Amino acid sequence: MSLFRRILREQHAASTVDFAFALPVLITIILGTMQLGHYFHVSGSLQHALGEGIRLAKVDPTATSADIRAEVEDEMAAIDTSKITGFAFVRGTSSGIDYGAVAIRYRLEPMIPMVPLTEMTIQETKVAYLPAGG
Repeated sequence: MSLFRRILREQHAASTVDFAFALPVLITIILGTMQLGHYFHVSGSLQHALGEGIRLAKVDPTATSADIRAEVEDEMAAIDTSKITGFAFVRGTSSGIDYGAVAIRYRLEPMIPMVPLTEMTIQETKVAYLPAGG
């Protein structure tokens, strides 16, 4: 039997080679899934916090932008409030109806180690009609 045929028949350590090819793909999928989950956690927490901020604007017509921001930051569960890069609250009137709008911009750093990725920015906005006279 020729040496070439013997090499092609050899099965020892074939699973190790297969695993070596599959491992980087599996790690990439796992880390990507973790990053996506982190993004959705932060986005959901921001949406909840903005909802509580706009609720404060509805029940307290005298609430200032600073009051609304403090409420939003209090409601941001397990999120670093120092990464807020923008916040705005406005009251306005559209077609004779009072409304309030609160918006936030948040800097999300990638959690994948040893890979030079740029930071992501999450921007969320909530708008709600306010009671008359608010």
